[in-house]
Amino acid sequence: LIHLRNLLSSLMFKLKNREFSFEVDVSKLPCGLNGALYFVEMAEDGGMSSTNLAGAKYGTGYCDAQCPHDIKFIDGEANSEGWDPSGSDTGIGKYGSCCTEMDIWEANSISQATTTHPCTEEGLYKCEGTDCGDNGPERYEGVCDKDGCDLAPYRSGNTKFFGAGAQFDVDSTKLMTVVTQFITEDGTDAGDLVEIKRIFVQDGKVIETPDATYGGKTYNSISDEMCAAQKEVFEETNDNLAKGGMKTMGEALDRG
Repeated sequence: LIHLRNLLSSLMFKLKNREFSFEVDVSKLPCGLNGALYFVEMAEDGGMSSTNLAGAKYGTGYCDAQCPHDIKFIDGEANSEGWDPSGSDTGIGKYGSCCTEMDIWEANSISQATTTHPCTEEGLYKCEGTDCGDNGPERYEGVCDKDGCDLAPYRSGNTKFFGAGAQFDVDSTKLMTVVTQFITEDGTDAGDLVEIKRIFVQDGKVIETPDATYGGKTYNSISDEMCAAQKEVFEETNDNLAKGGMKTMGEALDRG
């Protein structure tokens, strides 16, 4: 896993008007564990400078939509101000490291989801205070959508789509191919991102994400309309739209 993380962290992906696929086996991942594959809008070189000679290969320059405070170096500077070594296993500093995040795959053998987390700032943003949107009354005042907009069949009420056994449409005891499509309004690289689709391939069979009904309409992909309808049904804050929604997500995918 470490080798794969380091390999992927040294590559730049531009996903808009493309599809991304991978094979995965989650049969040994029980409830409570999260096998995650995701992209973040960090610099391709990991922010290498005269004070940072390590680079992305060694994990420097990392950021995500949760604006983590346990990053020890942000933009080549030590996150030492106010550092609390007892705040967690790794410690917590004053500053957070924010950027747009695309969760391709958060899953175990029980359930799975794909989630968009747009941010209003481009690339890595060194946050402090309200801009970090730390848990509490300022959560939705930060620069990133921490909640995200998710495509998760189980959460949407379809408990028979994904799970362990032949009774599920996608059997998590078997190897599967997971395909994520990033669809633009005009089918070109230059168009705005308008939809993200999830497709499975297993035992030679193509399996579409099932429809979910929100407010009397059905959806089987992520879009601004789907996000708004889902947030209303679940009585959640639509911070995704507030942070620019699919258009902002697509701009980040353009930058890589």
